[in-house]
Amino acid sequence: MRIEAEPFDYSVPTWRPYDAERLAALGAPGPAASALTGRGLPDGAFDHFVRVADRELEEADLPECGKAAFLGHVWEGENNSYWLSLADGSVWMRYGGPDEPVDHMKRINTSVEALQSVLAVYQAWVRDESEDLDVQERENLINQTVIHAVAADPEVFEDDENWWSQTFLEVEFTSAKILEGDESLFQLVTRDASGRWGLDHPGYEEDDLD
Repeated sequence: MRIEAEPFDYSVPTWRPYDAERLAALGAPGPAASALTGRGLPDGAFDHFVRVADRELEEADLPECGKAAFLGHVWEGENNSYWLSLADGSVWMRYGGPDEPVDHMKRINTSVEALQSVLAVYQAWVRDESEDLDVQERENLINQTVIHAVAADPEVFEDDENWWSQTFLEVEFTSAKILEGDESLFQLVTRDASGRWGLDHPGYEEDDLD
């Protein structure tokens, strides 16, 4: 069954811009600098993205990524951190705590604009998710959340182990139903010939959404 993308409420709390002079001094790519000095990023996306004032735009030379600027942490700095590639404006994650050796880096977004969009979807999901939702309402919310997340940065969702693939897999796991087949929802999101995003839903092992 094809489920088409529906209008999605991205209205989330106001975000803050980053320092324009510092980004210029770093030589940040134009589109990334514009995104960061415009809308910016949230102070805290339900602990999934947390800004750290005393480290903001700190420069480092990181394996695979190269020259990069610090954007924020996951979980108040206890785990992974987000970095802007100063070469191409993509967003990378440094896995591990701030005091640990750098042993794993991975690109998680193709651009700052894509990071902004995916974070907005995630924030909207946490805002709207509730124990008061009935089974069908929850399934609809899960489906639309995953569709809009993939549409925001489809290239990175091609990697099953990407940070966001795993994040939105956890969203899927909040379902009370078991998906038919071996694929996850994010793997079933496609864009049709008209350019519309949707989800080719396989149904559930027990399709009794009453």
